[in-house]
Amino acid sequence: MSDGAYSGTYIGAGTGPAALQGGRSGDAINLDIRWAKKVNGDRNARMTVEKIGDNGMRLTTTDTDLKTGKSVVTSRIELKRQ
Repeated sequence: MSDGAYSGTYIGAGTGPAALQGGRSGDAINLDIRWAKKVNGDRNARMTVEKIGDNGMRLTTTDTDLKTGKSVVTSRIELKRQ
Protein backbone atom coordinates (compact mmCIF):
# COMPACT_ATOMS: atom_id res chain seq x y z
CA MET A 1 0.00 0.00 0.00
CA SER A 2 1.74 3.22 -0.82
CA ASP A 3 0.57 5.68 -3.43
CA GLY A 4 0.12 8.27 -0.68
CA ALA A 5 -1.00 8.57 2.91
CA TYR A 6 -4.54 9.38 4.01
CA SER A 7 -6.01 10.18 7.41
CA GLY A 8 -9.36 11.45 8.55
CA THR A 9 -12.40 10.95 10.72
CA TYR A 10 -15.46 8.77 10.18
CA ILE A 11 -18.56 10.25 11.75
CA GLY A 12 -21.64 8.08 11.59
CA ALA A 13 -20.74 5.12 13.73
CA GLY A 14 -22.78 4.89 16.91
CA THR A 15 -19.59 4.99 18.99
CA GLY A 16 -18.60 8.56 18.13
CA PRO A 17 -15.92 9.82 15.72
CA ALA A 18 -13.54 7.11 14.52
CA ALA A 19 -9.97 7.75 13.35
CA LEU A 20 -9.02 6.67 9.81
CA GLN A 21 -5.49 6.15 8.55
CA GLY A 22 -4.04 4.35 5.55
CA GLY A 23 -2.94 4.64 1.98
CA ARG A 24 -3.83 4.14 -1.65
CA SER A 25 -3.11 1.05 -3.68
CA GLY A 26 -4.14 1.28 -7.33
CA ASP A 27 -7.83 2.24 -7.49
CA ALA A 28 -8.45 1.64 -3.77
CA ILE A 29 -7.83 3.53 -0.54
CA ASN A 30 -7.30 1.09 2.35
CA LEU A 31 -7.88 2.55 5.78
CA ASP A 32 -7.48 1.28 9.32
CA ILE A 33 -10.39 2.33 11.55
CA ARG A 34 -9.95 3.03 15.25
CA TRP A 35 -13.46 3.25 16.78
CA ALA A 36 -14.09 5.62 19.69
CA LYS A 37 -15.44 2.65 21.72
CA LYS A 38 -15.39 -1.12 21.34
CA VAL A 39 -17.34 -2.53 18.39
CA ASN A 40 -17.64 -6.33 18.06
CA GLY A 41 -15.23 -6.80 20.94
CA ASP A 42 -12.43 -4.42 19.95
CA ARG A 43 -11.81 -0.95 18.53
CA ASN A 44 -10.22 -1.92 15.19
CA ALA A 45 -11.69 -2.47 11.72
CA ARG A 46 -10.85 -1.74 8.06
CA MET A 47 -12.44 0.42 5.41
CA THR A 48 -11.80 0.23 1.67
CA VAL A 49 -12.93 2.92 -0.76
CA GLU A 50 -12.50 1.72 -4.34
CA LYS A 51 -13.26 2.83 -7.86
CA ILE A 52 -15.65 0.55 -9.78
CA GLY A 53 -15.43 0.94 -13.54
CA ASP A 54 -15.63 4.45 -15.01
CA ASN A 55 -18.58 5.74 -13.01
CA GLY A 56 -18.83 4.08 -9.63
CA MET A 57 -17.31 3.57 -6.24
CA ARG A 58 -17.68 1.12 -3.36
CA LEU A 59 -17.09 1.70 0.35
CA THR A 60 -16.66 -1.52 2.34
CA THR A 61 -16.13 -1.85 6.08
CA THR A 62 -14.77 -5.12 7.44
CA ASP A 63 -14.13 -6.36 10.94
CA THR A 64 -12.48 -9.46 12.36
CA ASP A 65 -14.73 -11.98 14.08
CA LEU A 66 -12.86 -12.50 17.36
CA LYS A 67 -14.17 -16.08 17.73
CA THR A 68 -13.14 -17.34 14.27
CA GLY A 69 -10.45 -14.83 13.26
CA LYS A 70 -12.21 -14.42 9.89
CA SER A 71 -12.84 -11.09 8.20
CA VAL A 72 -16.55 -10.15 8.05
CA VAL A 73 -18.11 -7.43 5.88
CA THR A 74 -20.09 -5.17 8.22
CA SER A 75 -21.20 -2.61 5.62
CA ARG A 76 -21.00 -2.07 1.88
CA ILE A 77 -22.14 1.02 0.02
CA GLU A 78 -22.04 1.12 -3.78
CA LEU A 79 -22.55 4.35 -5.72
CA LYS A 80 -22.98 4.80 -9.47
CA ARG A 81 -22.96 8.06 -11.39
CA GLN A 82 -26.14 8.42 -13.48
